[in-house]
Amino acid sequence: MLLVVEFICGAASGIALGRWVPSFSLGRTANGLIGGIGGVLFVWPSARIPGVGPLVGHHAGGLTPTMLIGAGIAGLLGGLVLILLAGFVGALIRG
Repeated sequence: MLLVVEFICGAASGIALGRWVPSFSLGRTANGLIGGIGGVLFVWPSARIPGVGPLVGHHAGGLTPTMLIGAGIAGLLGGLVLILLAGFVGALIRG
């Protein structure tokens, strides 16, 4: 369940950034996929930050609203970071 939330939030941030910054856009589908992957990947390092682990689902007994919100925020940030990185590399390649 949390992986789905992270992927959807990451994809939404990737698509939104592609619309707001057209020079970094790789196409709507690519932005969504890259953002979703970034959303899922960002949870691993964010869970290692002291005090943040329980907010993204680590060391918890069950699914809580706090975990869903934390996973959504981590997904948004991860999608944003990865699509910025991919867009920057794409802009450098295009010249």
